[in-house]
Amino acid sequence: MTTTMVVVCLSITSKKEKTAMQKKLGYNPQTAKFLAVIAQNMPGISADVMQGWIENPKGLKKVLAGALCPPKTIRNGREQAEAVNTILCLRSGNEVITIAPCDGTQTLAQSKKTFLSYIDADFKNLGLDKVGKATEETAVQAYEMAKDATFAKMFGSLGSDLNKLCLTQHQIKVFCENHSIWLRTGGNANFFLFKENEQFFVAGVHTDSDGLNVCVYRFEDARVWDAGRQHRLVSPQLVA
Repeated sequence: MTTTMVVVCLSITSKKEKTAMQKKLGYNPQTAKFLAVIAQNMPGISADVMQGWIENPKGLKKVLAGALCPPKTIRNGREQAEAVNTILCLRSGNEVITIAPCDGTQTLAQSKKTFLSYIDADFKNLGLDKVGKATEETAVQAYEMAKDATFAKMFGSLGSDLNKLCLTQHQIKVFCENHSIWLRTGGNANFFLFKENEQFFVAGVHTDSDGLNVCVYRFEDARVWDAGRQHRLVSPQLVA
């Protein structure tokens, strides 16, 4: 039964019949009015497009949910981060990505075999070439930019506790070696947050014809990164 038919039927049936129909369809008067407004404001759609949506109800539900439903908040390590993130979209989905245990002894400045193309001298100039802590197996997620943003907004969209969003330099190196399939190619960036000397920094990994290269940025860098380049971000998976 179409939306228009539902609205028409509700308008001509008796009160008793109307109540029975509402119960059967799961509609209340406000729902019926809402559906009527949607029907009145539908854009011009061809018969082929309509049929496409008819045959893809799950896709239609997703589109409607994104357009009509307000973002929900979740209370976990993300400090009520929006379930619908307008800055980042989850690229890895339900894929389980894990970084093997690391002893923390390897730094990015010393990882010449991994980053054959280039290693930013500022890893040493800024005093970041330091051994880190040992870590257990860590689950991570890969995101892709959906909206122009600074580092603060990117990582901030995942949670306010930056410490929970950091990887060690050793973990970043291992990820690039073992999970390179998740790295954005074509010279675009892949961002990893890490902490040294009680300050936050971002490692930017790129791929080019000579292999991987890695640069370092200060977290507070005010540069706004272009979402059109589909830069990616890798962060520990936060468990509720």
